[in-house]
Amino acid sequence: MKNSLIILLTTALIFIACDKDNENGGDPSQQLVFESLVADRYTLHAGESTRIKATASGYRISYHWSASAGDILNSGAEVIYAPSPCHAGENQITCEVKDGNNKSLTKTICIVVE
Repeated sequence: MKNSLIILLTTALIFIACDKDNENGGDPSQQLVFESLVADRYTLHAGESTRIKATASGYRISYHWSASAGDILNSGAEVIYAPSPCHAGENQITCEVKDGNNKSLTKTICIVVE
């Protein structure tokens, strides 16, 4: 009986420890990888917008977006870029991916506004 209780308690503790890892987003030793940053369209006219998607993997990932001109709509791995009507030419869109280990990687693409 005593051995059964010890096995039961040990199993419960292992389950709780594994569940805590899942709450935190997985394995903290997982390497941060920023695979791609792509737009549906790379040339826009004033008043148009395009979807931009970042593909990354790692532990507890967050996405931080910026644009040299115009607006980034939404958040997360997929956003919409709406250029400012006053900024024709190349506009840079940057995505920084950070993980739960405070590591980060950055990619930039250019959208041409005509």
